[in-house]
Amino acid sequence: MKIAAIDIGANSVHLVVSRLFAPGIREILDRSREMLLLGRSAFRTGSIPTEEMDRAMAVLKRFRSIAEAQGVEAVLAVATSAVRDARNRGEFVKRAEKEARLAIRVVTGEEEGRLIYAGVRDGLPPAMHRTAVLDIGGGSAEVIVGDGEKVKYVRSLPLGVLRLAEKFPKGGDAMEDHIREVLGPAARELKKLAPEACFGTSGTILALASLLGVRDDGEPIRRNALANLSGRLLSSSRRSLAALGPVGESRAETIGPGSVVVRAFMEEAGLDEMRPCERALREGVVADYAARNSTRLQSHDEDITDPRRRSIFVLARRLGALDLHAMHATRLSLKLFDEIAPLHRLNGADREILEYATLLHDAGYWISAEKHHKHAFYLIMNGALEGFPEEERLLIALVARYHRAAPPSAKHRDYAGLGRKDRRRVKLLSAILRIADALDRSHAALVDDLHAVPEGDGVTIEVQSGADIDLELYTAEQRAAVFRDAFGRDIRFRLKRKGL
Repeated sequence: MKIAAIDIGANSVHLVVSRLFAPGIREILDRSREMLLLGRSAFRTGSIPTEEMDRAMAVLKRFRSIAEAQGVEAVLAVATSAVRDARNRGEFVKRAEKEARLAIRVVTGEEEGRLIYAGVRDGLPPAMHRTAVLDIGGGSAEVIVGDGEKVKYVRSLPLGVLRLAEKFPKGGDAMEDHIREVLGPAARELKKLAPEACFGTSGTILALASLLGVRDDGEPIRRNALANLSGRLLSSSRRSLAALGPVGESRAETIGPGSVVVRAFMEEAGLDEMRPCERALREGVVADYAARNSTRLQSHDEDITDPRRRSIFVLARRLGALDLHAMHATRLSLKLFDEIAPLHRLNGADREILEYATLLHDAGYWISAEKHHKHAFYLIMNGALEGFPEEERLLIALVARYHRAAPPSAKHRDYAGLGRKDRRRVKLLSAILRIADALDRSHAALVDDLHAVPEGDGVTIEVQSGADIDLELYTAEQRAAVFRDAFGRDIRFRLKRKGL
């Protein structure tokens, strides 16, 4: 099942097209974003001008076309503060229905918070229970605390960055005093609920994370570092802010007020750190739809009798990692493991580690496509896996972590802490996974089979396919250096056409 979600916010309009496989299991097919700044006029005058509404309708029609080209079953559209606060929101909704064929759901602040939490929660390890979320949009900020699937506390506050920029064009102490007065009670209530972790969503928070250099590394935003950054942002000119890559012209006016909201929130809530998160409202709309259609999206993991294997499949499904690519790459990695057994001299337990690591190697996409190998390590280490001792879980996580980017290194703490034999296992198994992953680079399962042929001081992998797999062969050659280093042998690839 394919569905599309459109989030009409005060700053921008977002589209995400997803394929749903089962509850909690989806694949992102397409994303688009347009900065419309609908909130600027809505907050200033109380209505959306005709010319801005015209631009919005053009974007919504284009997004509808993108969604239909993907063959979606449904297009779900929600609008937040800019539309719900506008006196002419009825006209906006009617025009969207007539011109873009969209039935827009104008959500309340609390409903927006619940959907945001659903989007964030949908990508977290099941073992993580009490979680807090701060979302800062253009018109409002949502503070949410949930325990598992249930929302325990939600408040929508009129502290969106565009609203603040309009109300306090010069910033200053008056703006910060206002923010603390409005935000304080919710932040202190969150502190009482003592969440295990706090996540920050929205473009503003992701931009702040990028400026702090933590977004790509999976590290949290730390309060002290944010305080220093906030001071610099507030004292900088709009021109110099616009020159910053993560900010640009579109956020130059609002990044300063946004930094004050986050800083004040962390201080009032007693938080030392906050993790940036790319999932938000639109992902929550998808998660909500999947939950309401769960009977049509049932999986059958209960048919797997081995509890260890079943827990791997459940986690993989929960994180959206159990797709065609994961299954095909697993088949290829195990075939390669078996074919080159005389070279690695590993055993059945090692084969199982490779299988589970391959099934979960792309799990990190649930957090972010960037550095997703590092995110996969985190999710495997913190996911609910039944029957796996800590040392075995670490091996699976490391093999998955090294499926791309830098190879195993003594500079990496978790790898360096292993014994000599375990370091060898990780090095060999991750090298195999890299090759298998490369041989399905298009994620289309084009390689039908493979066979290892010893040749001289190396091995040639005969790759059988009836399709054009130039991309797969090129990627495999690019990743062969890690294999050569791990095995001390050359590796080459040869295409064998199916049926010849």
